Amino acid sequence: MTSILKCLFSLVTVAASLSSLLAFGVSWWPLLFIGLALFVAASVYFQSIDYIAILLARVGGVLALLGLALLMLAATVGGSFHLSPSNWLMAGMMLLMALFGLSGFFWGARAAEAISDKD
Repeated sequence: MTSILKCLFSLVTVAASLSSLLAFGVSWWPLLFIGLALFVAASVYFQSIDYIAILLARVGGVLALLGLALLMLAATVGGSFHLSPSNWLMAGMMLLMALFGLSGFFWGARAAEAISDKD
């Protein structure tokens, strides 16, 4: 299950980053998140980087949640709530990134249980 969540987090993060690159042009944040997603996806195959990938997924989830909160706050400027269709897409992708990334707080406990079961 952890591998599936890692892959889903990576796919959603890459999709959101590419959408951001197309909408706003090249900047460092989407490129950084693409690198983060590739690192998390690589951890499915390389167990030695699993701990760092879990930490990065947690950080990515928290940043996506903060970005979503700021987007919702910006949508209320002017006294009424309004988001353009492209912002709805980004809000949905950030919500999925946050859900899959914050699920990383449960990945570490299961990995520790698997290691203790082997002993």
